[in-house]
Amino acid sequence: MKQSARAPALVALGGGAIALVSIPLLAAAGRPFLSLESLSPWLVTYATGLFAALFAAPFALHQRIGGMLEADARWERAILWWAAVTAGVLAVGVLAGLGSGFDSDTLAGALALVTVTEAVLVLATVVVWMIDG
Repeated sequence: MKQSARAPALVALGGGAIALVSIPLLAAAGRPFLSLESLSPWLVTYATGLFAALFAAPFALHQRIGGMLEADARWERAILWWAAVTAGVLAVGVLAGLGSGFDSDTLAGALALVTVTEAVLVLATVVVWMIDG
């Protein structure tokens, strides 16, 4: 596999790793996590990593889906898997937010707000992409 062919998978894995590492650093930095007056830089790092992972996922999935499928069929499957992965991320975000009431002053609430927002934006992108055909 060429180096350029691995780039989407590396971006997805790297973004996910950055997001995961940012969580304990965000907790260690303490409050305020997300407010009108202040925004934790570790929450920004989490959001950036999650965004990179979510948006690199369909390209990494497309390259992993091989076999006898033609390119259009591989893209359709990759987009469906992208939607499924993003729905899973959305579910985790909602579950994390329910416990805290999506309170941005709590660690779980701030993470949930960012996670749910990004997942909804990605799912909206998937819907528009599928409607556009």
